[in-house]
Amino acid sequence: MAVQTLPPAAAAGRPIALASAALRIDSSAIRDLLHVVDRPDVISLAGGLPAAETFPADALSEAFADILAADPGALQYSTTEGFLPLREWAAERHGVEVERVLITHGSQQGLDIVARALIEPGAAVVLADPGYVGAIQALRLAGARLTPVPSDVDGLDVDALAIRLRHGERPAIVYVVANFNNPTGATLSLERRAALAGLADRYGFVVVEDDPYGELRWNGPSRASIASFSDRVVTLGTVSKIVCPGLRIGFVVAPRPLAQTLVLVKQAVDLHTSTLSQRAVHRVLTAPGFMTAQLDRLRPLYSDRCNALVHALRTELGDRFEFAAPDGGMFVWGQFVDSIDTQALLPRALEEGMAYVPGRAFAVDGDHRRALRLSFATATPEQLYEGVRRLASALR
Repeated sequence: MAVQTLPPAAAAGRPIALASAALRIDSSAIRDLLHVVDRPDVISLAGGLPAAETFPADALSEAFADILAADPGALQYSTTEGFLPLREWAAERHGVEVERVLITHGSQQGLDIVARALIEPGAAVVLADPGYVGAIQALRLAGARLTPVPSDVDGLDVDALAIRLRHGERPAIVYVVANFNNPTGATLSLERRAALAGLADRYGFVVVEDDPYGELRWNGPSRASIASFSDRVVTLGTVSKIVCPGLRIGFVVAPRPLAQTLVLVKQAVDLHTSTLSQRAVHRVLTAPGFMTAQLDRLRPLYSDRCNALVHALRTELGDRFEFAAPDGGMFVWGQFVDSIDTQALLPRALEEGMAYVPGRAFAVDGDHRRALRLSFATATPEQLYEGVRRLASALR
């Protein structure tokens, strides 16, 4: 039986029709900006990149070589759940059964498969405004109806969320970066963590607790996770900020029934995470003394850089720029007290030789035109001060 085809001219020039999911997302303004500022004369405080000099390149190189020499099977297909010893490492750190842990291609994939498992198109998802760009993209791709809630120095305003819930809002997910939020640097207070968990139990939604920066605390005590208050919490983790991001190793800790579903979703998406990368990361993470030494290296480095940025902002911008100094993480968020539009200011800042991310890039529904995000992770104290001096020059 002959197959019917269109004449060659019938399809020529016709645009390729995109699915509605592809039309729901925009390009990340941050990633677009990274292409613009890739110049040696620009001091970039824009990207949320970890400091490359902290990457354990020698340890990873040795791990890859040893693993390949001992077991070529490290190049083979593997289980969707992930390399069992690495899952056991994550389970031990979170105090859960290993069956609840799934290894992913970074925490971003973790969010994607959780969204695929829990969100019907049009379902409400609550998140802080301003919000993490990667989460905004992933949730919109899943068809979520984003429901922004204000945030302040103590993180997501849980009281504002409670009011919306009392008025009938029923989200499928509440997404939160509880420790050193991207972009604001805020940490969710202990009272709000407990209250959010209580709301999840009462109203039946799932809290997605994204925690890429929790290990990067240099000031004050750590706070109990939201998962410690409720069993309706999914935790997203990653080694990107403590080892390196390029290997794309993250994990999800989920309630047991949901974890089984997430395995099936991931199976459909990519079969499994890189076998060799998982084994190498596990070898490095579990080397005697590595974690202690690595965190002892990261925390003072980022603390010194954060302090340098804070000092520069107070010296060069004074009362004109309002911000709160974070106790960890990689970001300072602030806003001008006058009518400066940071999107309009950016070209002048680039001309002066510095870059930042305008607040609008993180907007879910709010304005944030007077706000901006600065990352101190990859610049030296001297570069940070010079970058802020250039920002002040652009303002003048």
